[in-house]
Amino acid sequence: MILQLKIRNYLSFKEEVTFSFEATSDRALDDYYVAEPIPGVRILKMAMVYGANSSGKSNLLKAFSFLWEFFNRIPTEKERSTRFIPFMFDKTKNDPGSFELIFIVEKVKYKYCLEISEDTVLEEILYYYPGIQPAVVFDRRFDTEKEMSIVKFGPKIKITNQAIEAIQLKTLKNMSVLAAYSQVNLAISELNIPYNWLKNKFLYTIDPYTSLTKYSDNKIKSSVEIKKHVLEFVQAADLNITDISFEEEITMIPEKYLAMFEFGPFPEEEKKKIQRERAIHREKKVFGHKIIQDGSENIFTLPEELESQGTLRYYGLSAPFYETINNDSFLPIDEIGTALHPLLVMHFIKEFLRKSREAQLLFTTHNLSLLNEKDIIRKDAVWFTEKGIDGVTTVFSLADFNFRKELSYYNAYKHGKFGAIPNLED
Repeated sequence: MILQLKIRNYLSFKEEVTFSFEATSDRALDDYYVAEPIPGVRILKMAMVYGANSSGKSNLLKAFSFLWEFFNRIPTEKERSTRFIPFMFDKTKNDPGSFELIFIVEKVKYKYCLEISEDTVLEEILYYYPGIQPAVVFDRRFDTEKEMSIVKFGPKIKITNQAIEAIQLKTLKNMSVLAAYSQVNLAISELNIPYNWLKNKFLYTIDPYTSLTKYSDNKIKSSVEIKKHVLEFVQAADLNITDISFEEEITMIPEKYLAMFEFGPFPEEEKKKIQRERAIHREKKVFGHKIIQDGSENIFTLPEELESQGTLRYYGLSAPFYETINNDSFLPIDEIGTALHPLLVMHFIKEFLRKSREAQLLFTTHNLSLLNEKDIIRKDAVWFTEKGIDGVTTVFSLADFNFRKELSYYNAYKHGKFGAIPNLED
């Protein structure tokens, strides 16, 4: 589980900001909201972020996405950029940025520290906590004289010099030690555990433009259990879907158009198959709907293109939801309400809190009505982003305000008591 993320000089975060999943001493909704992966460490399963347009909400989630890409990306020799983007509105753009991620896996706390410029990883350190005090897993620094990264492992890590050399050779100056580790045939237990969590359970951000239907298609075709969950998921949302199936659609190609496919954007094997069969085979997804007419129940099918955008969006979210819950993963969603009715968003959130053990959900939203739902809202789970006239984003929590629980969070936010709203002129 993620405990907190610190960000400095990345996109609109010029000064260091801290976003935290750490629960306060407030015991409201503890059974739903709070997990203790380590005794005494209380972590929230869900957090939401409000703020005006262009205030930095999406940038907060982009910071998580940047780390995901950095952990997994193996650059080509020609690619020199780290893909890091600093704050661009003053001389800070020439400075490196930094990230500090604290997370807990298998009852062990880890701290990952990164200092990075647009073309070089200057410092990358992973600590773990075998006890109260931290111990180094690896410490990587950039040697400006040698123009290379030097990777060292902590004294508690059992690793041969040959293994260290193999990792160091793979660690280019613009990539992570974790990505380099994925390329060598080694097993270091103190590194395997956090590496596997970061690779498999730290999920990439879903943004408003991410098409999820193909992802959910592939998942339900691969598993009867996932298909069962997806159907239950959409049926519970009152989408009136009884089945999801895939049919083969064959389109015959007239002789006069056949030559065009020689130069089309198809793999060579596909081109040969089209020429041989004079037809294109496509998979068509259809949704079964239960319709009651004159007291009788009938099942009708609709192709994907005739379904609403809201139905397809919720269907698309079904597989990521399943994977997150079942694997205790971290799932960030930018603009969770895209194409969805507010009550459907509420249903999604309640289902997540009800089913999560140590899974975590972070989302941005403009849906103010959620702030009226005291049965699913904790103060420490509500965060705000606000951008100043200097273009700098600050991040703060509702828990930072001395605000009585019986008062309306909705009204207070709407009237600017917490800030983080558009400054509109009449």
